[in-house]
Amino acid sequence: MKTTILRLTILLFCIGGITAINAQGLYNLATLDEEDGNSPLKWSAGIDFGYDDLVDRFGDGVEWADNTIGGSIGIGWGDVEGNSETSFCLGVEYLYKITGNDQNPNGAGYLGGFGNYHKLKTDNFDESIFRLGAKYSYFDRITAFNEVQLIYGANVYYETGSLGFSGAKEDLSGYGAGIYTGANFRVCDKVSLGVEVPVVSYLSRTFDSGGNEFSQDQIWAGVNKDNSASATLRWIID
Repeated sequence: MKTTILRLTILLFCIGGITAINAQGLYNLATLDEEDGNSPLKWSAGIDFGYDDLVDRFGDGVEWADNTIGGSIGIGWGDVEGNSETSFCLGVEYLYKITGNDQNPNGAGYLGGFGNYHKLKTDNFDESIFRLGAKYSYFDRITAFNEVQLIYGANVYYETGSLGFSGAKEDLSGYGAGIYTGANFRVCDKVSLGVEVPVVSYLSRTFDSGGNEFSQDQIWAGVNKDNSASATLRWIID
């Protein structure tokens, strides 16, 4: 009788140990090595399979798109002649992957272009600006199957537009650069939603009012009326 109880105790201990190991779930893909591709992984249901099987089953979650296009909407705020005002912008974006490979588990860098239309209008003030520029974005995977990435990036651009204040109008042109950060969330296999916030921005503008020109250089930290926080809906095209 004691022998039977001892055997049952040992059996239950072994079963409990195996269950605890299997219940740990998926290993983080960032710890995998191509050279260890034949090493079995434990799935929470107790199924053993190798790295190649994992990629076959969940490849869509760890691959990086070669090309994306996107549309964005942004909002900024700031002070105009002592009054707090809100600006809006609409934009388009194209990104092309320049680093990493199709199964890079860590991150990927993208180089691309963007254009946007910026608008701020009050009773006495009207600002309309078009911007065209280039940007570099690095997407840093922070979840096992690439559902969420952090974004770090920089951009440069040229702008042109006009300002109107109390009936007077000025043409403007200029250039700028900025550093931004944010996050990107995968909605489905082909669509993701990104949020970007400016960290530091530089802008140099030249104003022309009836042939009289003057220039202005500015450096900002964070969001303001000329540098919006934006949300971008991205579509994978390849």
